[in-house]
Amino acid sequence: MYVITIIYNQPTDPAAFDEYYTANHVPLVHAIGGVASFSMSHCESLDDTPPAAFAIARLGFASKDDAVKALSSPEGQAAAADVANFASGGATMLFGEVPDEG
Repeated sequence: MYVITIIYNQPTDPAAFDEYYTANHVPLVHAIGGVASFSMSHCESLDDTPPAAFAIARLGFASKDDAVKALSSPEGQAAAADVANFASGGATMLFGEVPDEG
């Protein structure tokens, strides 16, 4: 499996981030062809310190080629362009192969 991980930094308005993400961004992600899995979680710390990031999203694909095609598609481009509408703290995208542990 090939995974794209998006790390969202702390936004200026967490509630607005969550509202926009759920109502507007998630439907754009679901429109991207070739996505085998999708998840988003809010970050936590193991103590009382604030987490370094606000949230992490993961998109799984069958292969790197599928991920590249998905990101290059009009739907992938629309989702990528939408990030600026809610991620006021910025975001980082990471790419990597998940080894088969079978």
